[in-house]
Amino acid sequence: MSGFRYTIKELEAEAEMDEYRRSCVDVPKFLAFCEACHNYGGAWSCPPFDFNPMERWRRYGRMRLYARMLIPTEPGQAAEAALQALQEEKDAHLERLLEWEAATPSSLALAAGSCTLCTPCARKEGHPCQKPEQMRYSIEALGGDVGLTASRYLGKPLLWIRDGVVPEYLMLVGALLLPDGEG
Repeated sequence: MSGFRYTIKELEAEAEMDEYRRSCVDVPKFLAFCEACHNYGGAWSCPPFDFNPMERWRRYGRMRLYARMLIPTEPGQAAEAALQALQEEKDAHLERLLEWEAATPSSLALAAGSCTLCTPCARKEGHPCQKPEQMRYSIEALGGDVGLTASRYLGKPLLWIRDGVVPEYLMLVGALLLPDGEG
């Protein structure tokens, strides 16, 4: 337990995949951001991939967005405690998405951020993923703009811890990609 005191608010939204791809997916732009990250090439959930991310988006007709907002109940809490709570909630967030995926044939869950199931990731040692049944890519790893996704579809902008100050909320955003006809 992190010691960070907060409440959880869950947000969900649906999006047509064609519209989402046009408005929120820019693989080259986000690949450049990924290349600057320490996880690039070091985590199986992160680029470079042996597949074209745009092809993943094209396989699906709709998406169900799912966010968990952590809303502090007291001002002035430590950023370190907030980050620990965010990691704990990230696990619950992924668990929910994997439950939905298991209940929806031909769907694919996209996690919030890079995979943290194994530390360090086996990719760093040149080994295959140790938990392929749980590892999922994120929206941003596949070229999606999570900030725009949150604002446009969930009605809330992403907020960040700045200079050790915890904002009015923190948010984890993931999705379930659905085949045509599912929702």
